[in-house]
Amino acid sequence: MSGVPLSTRLKRLLVKLRLHDVIAAVFAGTGAVLVFHRVQHRDPGLSFAVNHRNSVAPESFCAVLDLLAAEGVAVVSLDEALSRLHSRRAGRFVCLTFDDGYRDNYDLLLPIVQARRIPITIYVATGLLDGSAALWWYGLDHVFSHESSVRLPLPRDVEVPTASRAEKDAAFAAAMRFMINADRAASAGVVLALKERYAVDFNALAAAHMMTWGMVRELAACPLVEIGAHTVSHQNLALLDKADACREMAESRGRLEAATGRAVRHFAYPFGTHAAVGSREIRLAQSLGFSSAVTANPGNLFARHGSQVHSWPRHGVGPDDGPDALRLKLAGASRSLLAH
Repeated sequence: MSGVPLSTRLKRLLVKLRLHDVIAAVFAGTGAVLVFHRVQHRDPGLSFAVNHRNSVAPESFCAVLDLLAAEGVAVVSLDEALSRLHSRRAGRFVCLTFDDGYRDNYDLLLPIVQARRIPITIYVATGLLDGSAALWWYGLDHVFSHESSVRLPLPRDVEVPTASRAEKDAAFAAAMRFMINADRAASAGVVLALKERYAVDFNALAAAHMMTWGMVRELAACPLVEIGAHTVSHQNLALLDKADACREMAESRGRLEAATGRAVRHFAYPFGTHAAVGSREIRLAQSLGFSSAVTANPGNLFARHGSQVHSWPRHGVGPDDGPDALRLKLAGASRSLLAH
């Protein structure tokens, strides 16, 4: 037991004592939205934990589906969730959502969806597909894992040692924090430095990791798959001016509709945290006519979310989320109890 993290042991104990049922009586609400990114086995080409935390192995995803079925939780589309909230229909449900538009959503996820007959939503950041928007988190991973020192404008040009594992981890974490909170000009400066100083090929990264437009069209043609918008460049909308933020949201929808011939009615905010999604972003999603918009703030759906459709919470699901963690998330124990 000494090698098992304390948070994992706590979750196991809570479920063993059936305390998740007690928690659920108050905090479960009527449903929940789960957010994944990738369905794949661990990628040996990625060195840092943050780039693995959004991936679940195909068998782990199937285990999630098995648990939901065993618990009597229906897997429904976003439209069905909206209907259930508006009609106050009883019965526990979840929606399954996937962010960004990774290639494994087509290669590995789609066959599972078709075999299990479950609805999903994939939110596509359109610029990531063709490399016009950079997969900077993978670019950073490549550079920090291979170099003994790295010089990047964060925001001033600084060179940091990255020879040891500890140095790599600390420097990578600092660069990630900077990029998540950087405005468009600052993030573009880092991307340019990665290209010019370290020969990072973002088009090659897009080809390796992201879907093609043909894959998106095929997914959109599947009646079990809803394609949603996720901006063009996956920029933190709160750091953009209103016109630029609105353009990011509207253009991603327009590109997806033009490519697939289907209406795009649902939206996911990039990063999705309280710092990235405020009242202005929520009003923009509403003014653009999206049927729903989801954040990455953990929580369950309650009756009030029937009238708060542009700020739905979502529970993230990662490789360390076993059955106990999922049961607790569905019960609504998402903040302090589930901290990793």
